[in-house]
Amino acid sequence: MKQLILLPVIFSMLSITLSAQTNYWEENFNNGQDWTLEENWSVAGGKLEFYWIPSVTNFDLSALSPVIALPVNIAEITIVQYLDVFSGTGNEFAEIAIHEGSESTILWNYNLVNGNWGSSGGSELTLSLEEFGGQDIQIEFRTYGLESYNWNWWDVFEVRLSALFDKDLALTAITGPISIEVLEPGTWTVDVKNFGMEAQSGYSVKMFCHKTGNLIGNIDIPGIIEPQETKSFNFEWSSNAAYNTAFYGVVELEGDVFEQNNISISQFVRVNPDIEFDILVWDNDNAIQTVTCPEQGDQIEPSTALTRVLDVAGYDYTYVTTLPADLNSYEMVFSTMGCYCVD
Repeated sequence: MKQLILLPVIFSMLSITLSAQTNYWEENFNNGQDWTLEENWSVAGGKLEFYWIPSVTNFDLSALSPVIALPVNIAEITIVQYLDVFSGTGNEFAEIAIHEGSESTILWNYNLVNGNWGSSGGSELTLSLEEFGGQDIQIEFRTYGLESYNWNWWDVFEVRLSALFDKDLALTAITGPISIEVLEPGTWTVDVKNFGMEAQSGYSVKMFCHKTGNLIGNIDIPGIIEPQETKSFNFEWSSNAAYNTAFYGVVELEGDVFEQNNISISQFVRVNPDIEFDILVWDNDNAIQTVTCPEQGDQIEPSTALTRVLDVAGYDYTYVTTLPADLNSYEMVFSTMGCYCVD
């Protein structure tokens, strides 16, 4: 009878252990500037890719991550990937390895003779990293064999490293209006998630204004939050002046092991002036992506950078690729004069 009681308890504890993991390190390949890429490897469009062109024989080509310092209680690596195989002959391979200085450990090896791996949008491969706890490592994606022609491509969309911490609260989101009127009250919601393995109660949640540095609100000891539970907290605010700012949230917990996730991303907030105006955006940059977005990390056209800012700020605007003959109806005109190819 005792065994029947213990089994669900053991299962419950195991479930908490498996789910209570912190995303310690992530790579979404928005720019990949810190990766070392050999021939046929590239980073573009939010993915790391090995492509068969240029066709090479007796090849051994790798993509190597920057050095990552792991915590002692590192848990797993999850790779979201897709392997598209043209013709497996048994002589071409995909490999994932961990480098510790001059030492290398193979975590995964795949022979192309087995055909495609995963779905085109990416499938998850999860591997243990426990033996590397407390070490400085690099992740290697390697392709080798007789003919790169037998590949189509290997796409890696995301890499995540997870760790197990007793205490880890994270501020995962801040939501609310991006535009309000002077003296109009608005409500912003801050989400806190417990990624740790222990329930927490002695924490506080705060929201700040970037422009002034002022504390918008503070909630001390807002109740118990269980492992993997998310709680939402509301803050109200109004302004007696028109200006642009941004709000961000902070969760504070004494002894929090992983403080890198304690501050949220910022949310833009505009207090509208009582002024009517019309905006024109003239896209004149020849559709060449020359700008790296500081928020999303992708390569975009200068005009896209402008329209993203205006969209986030909640401004209405007219977008054109040919300049109108009459500009008198616009109070603001934004024009991009980007790169042109000259013959």
